[in-house]
Amino acid sequence: MLTTSHILSCSPPHLVCELAEQVLARYDRSAVTFISGPRCVLVQLRMIEGVAETVFNAGEILVTETRLELAGQFGFGMVIGRDPDHATALAVLDAALRMPGDPHADLRPRIAELGQALSAVYERRFAAAAATRVEFETF
Repeated sequence: MLTTSHILSCSPPHLVCELAEQVLARYDRSAVTFISGPRCVLVQLRMIEGVAETVFNAGEILVTETRLELAGQFGFGMVIGRDPDHATALAVLDAALRMPGDPHADLRPRIAELGQALSAVYERRFAAAAATRVEFETF
């Protein structure tokens, strides 16, 4: 099952930005306070080796991150690469979905649709890769 943050960070940025704009339309501009960002930073990419399952540092990766408050609720967004609009939209949506009482419950069906579309993309990629799979006999 895909998490909300995974769905939103891997969905097309313009769709995520549309959802964030719907949230922001409900608030006055003064309701948004940027804590930091959007800014590009390097983070350590950690991987798990498949046999012994040990963690190792594969290298650094460029990400864009934003930290903000929406009506007093903290929100964080981070995406791989240089995309300040997407990172800010993620932070807005993160804050909106953390709010007590779930005032933005109307976002959840749309996020579920994005999750279904993302799962379909993953399934097509898996099927394409599986078609090239080779079976070897073990002697």
